[in-house]
Amino acid sequence: MESLLNDLRYAVRIMRRAPGWTSVALLTLALGTGANAAVFGLVDALLFQPPAGVSAPSRVVTVYTSDFSSGQYGSSSYPDFLSIAAGVPALERVAAEDGSLVAPVRASNEVERSRVSRVSGGFFSLLGVATPIGRAITERDTLPGAAPVAVVSDQFWKRLLGARPVAGATITINDKPFSVIGVAAAGFTSLDLGHATDIWIPLVPPMDSPEARGDRGLTIIGRLTPDANQPEAQAQLTALAASLARQYPATNLGTLSRPRDPRPMIARPLTRIPQKFRGDVSSLALVLMGGVGLVLLLACANVAGLLLSRATARSRETAVRRVLGAGSRRLLRQSLTESAVLAVAASALGLLVAAWTSGLLPSFFPAEQAALLDAGLGWHVFAYAAGLAALASLLTGVLPAVRAIRPPLATALRGHGDTADLGGARARTVLVSVQVAIASLLLTGAALLAQSATRSLNADLGMTTRQAVLASVELPSSWTRADGLSYYDAARDRVAAMPGVESSAWVRTLVLARTSRRGFRPDGYAFSAGEDRELNVNYVSAGYFETLGVALRAGRTFTARDSIDRPRVVVVNETLARRFFGGRAVGKRLTESSNAALEIVGVVEDTKYLTVGAPPPPLVYYPLAQAYSPAMTLVARTRAAPETLVPAIRRDLQAINAEVPVFGARTLRSHIEEALGAERLSASLVSVCGLLALVLATVGLYGAIAYLVARRTREIGVRIALGATPERIVGLVATQALRIAGFGILAGLGVAAIALRALPLVLYGVTPLDARTYLAVLALVALTAAIACAIPARRAARIDPARALSAE
Repeated sequence: MESLLNDLRYAVRIMRRAPGWTSVALLTLALGTGANAAVFGLVDALLFQPPAGVSAPSRVVTVYTSDFSSGQYGSSSYPDFLSIAAGVPALERVAAEDGSLVAPVRASNEVERSRVSRVSGGFFSLLGVATPIGRAITERDTLPGAAPVAVVSDQFWKRLLGARPVAGATITINDKPFSVIGVAAAGFTSLDLGHATDIWIPLVPPMDSPEARGDRGLTIIGRLTPDANQPEAQAQLTALAASLARQYPATNLGTLSRPRDPRPMIARPLTRIPQKFRGDVSSLALVLMGGVGLVLLLACANVAGLLLSRATARSRETAVRRVLGAGSRRLLRQSLTESAVLAVAASALGLLVAAWTSGLLPSFFPAEQAALLDAGLGWHVFAYAAGLAALASLLTGVLPAVRAIRPPLATALRGHGDTADLGGARARTVLVSVQVAIASLLLTGAALLAQSATRSLNADLGMTTRQAVLASVELPSSWTRADGLSYYDAARDRVAAMPGVESSAWVRTLVLARTSRRGFRPDGYAFSAGEDRELNVNYVSAGYFETLGVALRAGRTFTARDSIDRPRVVVVNETLARRFFGGRAVGKRLTESSNAALEIVGVVEDTKYLTVGAPPPPLVYYPLAQAYSPAMTLVARTRAAPETLVPAIRRDLQAINAEVPVFGARTLRSHIEEALGAERLSASLVSVCGLLALVLATVGLYGAIAYLVARRTREIGVRIALGATPERIVGLVATQALRIAGFGILAGLGVAAIALRALPLVLYGVTPLDARTYLAVLALVALTAAIACAIPARRAARIDPARALSAE
């Protein structure tokens, strides 16, 4: 221990003697470790952190019931919930949640749009979520005839209830009063990262009917018994699914791909990202971690080069210590201790960088999700930073440590630079080439992602997106259809009459947002085995297609005549018309799964829907008057700059009825930018990494060339004495620099051509092998390399032969 303390003290003294060198090395490593810690904090919050406030989250699983055609991670019905609770012994407790309700909530004199979750009686006890104030919802609150009660989140309690005692407090949800019985622990908002829950109310069992088992909208969670594990629970769920398929074939038998097999029930660990979205989030995490990981590798190579130079400068000191009896193991330990001290100090500084930037990365996501992302410095991030320190210590210290004890004693004691460190010079050259290769790889990836993000933002979505304002509303469920339609008509007419507004209309689902799906039977069309029978649907008012400039291809669009007392009609997109009707869909019929017949009265052009890159899916538009929804978004096309009209449109909507909460008022362009937040984040971060890598590679190349010029001072002096011109000397130095950089550029671009083939999954409008991108990166890095070697080359051309030879 005493020897280790001596090594540490000596390492600190050595670093203090060279403050300039130490500062450069610390800053370089701190940037690499800080970027990694910051990105890991975001990835940890997205993929690994359990919901706050849950007790022993590793013992909690989410149970999914496969949907017929939308994938294996579907929701469950209330009868499924009862069957799971009774038929899976590995789960000691089971609870259900329906988080689909978003409703106007009145508390005191304020009305706010809030997300309300209906939960079974054991929900809070299963999760172990405390209610520091009041009590949680229990089984007796879910019994028929029980008084309506609610538990509110800590933020809702402080925001709308003024943090007052909950005894006697009442809130109104959809015009129905609920007594507040408790406040959930601070930090607990929901199980799903996508939505923060404000209020929890009892889940009342539905009426017992054959159709109830097919009415799936519940999230089922279960806590494993102390002696059970997830595979045991899964085996029991598989057996239960087979039993339910035999008993209830209409609702529990078959999927689109396996129509004769039981509909699977799947147990997965509780996570904040639903399983069906984890693949997309994992791909984003891989891109981000790959980018900052390469920056760390480059930083380590840069610092290793600095340590090699320092080891060469201290070769005489090392030789003296060897003569005085220090063994190779002792010298290696001392050298590694120095690199470890440097790496630990850099990691500590990097954590400060991560803390400073922790709030920046979540800002790329929609505001509701960003508020739930805690990308701060938890213990996971500190542990990760400690691992980075150990890795950086090894990557930066091993090669310099080995090189420090390699030179022969006689040569090292004489200190002749031209012959003492030929191997070290080669090692530095390799490190610089590695840095240039990493920079080339990152710049190529950054250029491709930046082009993709830019083209996504400017893509032709099949509609007007630049001159439009959005504002969403949530009507009370107690309103009748007539009340709601009257509000929609009044709001649309009032906004359309505003100065600067050309037209307005209502839509339920915006472009690039998740849609509802429904089963249909197109008349005269026979589905093949395994073909998806569910289509995307949307509700729009009259004037929607005209407002957003969606072209009509055949027939007509919706008008005021398409009311509830008229025959039911729909408009479809071109993809649906081609797939089911050979392009001639007007006058044909679609039959809903409820057997309601719908006449197709128009065909409109395809628009982008779920993603920019995916082809438009078949889409059915319902007229709002015939398919009423209490949650809609107003779209207003403007003549003036849309952002200037956002406050006025919000005020006008609120003035129509103060009981209707207005939210999400913004431009359509802002909505698209939010929807493409993952693409923008990956492009921005990888671009920053690429520019940082280019700077570090440039510094490394400059240092290597300057060192090589210093080593060859005598040789260059001889050349000049024998008549070499300055231009020839500059060419000599530039050739060596470009040879080092050229190898790195070619290696980096070659690796990029192989590694970036996975990017078609996230690229839009550009291919991973885009020739112009590769040529641009090659030219940029080559130009940077030429600039980096300019000063050493100029210095070499000005060497005085007499001084060079006399100094030697």
